[in-house]
Amino acid sequence: MAAHQKAEISLGILHQKKMNISEAAAALGMSRTTFNKHRAAGQLPHSISIAGREVWLESDLEQWIVDQNPHLQKERLLRQSVQAAGKKLAAMRNSGQLKAVN
Repeated sequence: MAAHQKAEISLGILHQKKMNISEAAAALGMSRTTFNKHRAAGQLPHSISIAGREVWLESDLEQWIVDQNPHLQKERLLRQSVQAAGKKLAAMRNSGQLKAVN
């Protein structure tokens, strides 16, 4: 696969906030010891390696929190629905299917 094709399927990792182990543990409200226990048990998001350093993506930690809390899952779905509806309305307005009301 050519380099320009790889860029097209980028995960946007370079633009995401990355945290070291201390920052990740603090973000989740736990000590490094507790973080390491959960990590050893496979209960936390996987880390990634960048230049030989182990880091966690903020988005992965946030998703893990949402996955642990059903009420946050419902809120995220509601927000996604509202965003999708807004995009659909904007597309309809731009295509002339919907006229703005003043």
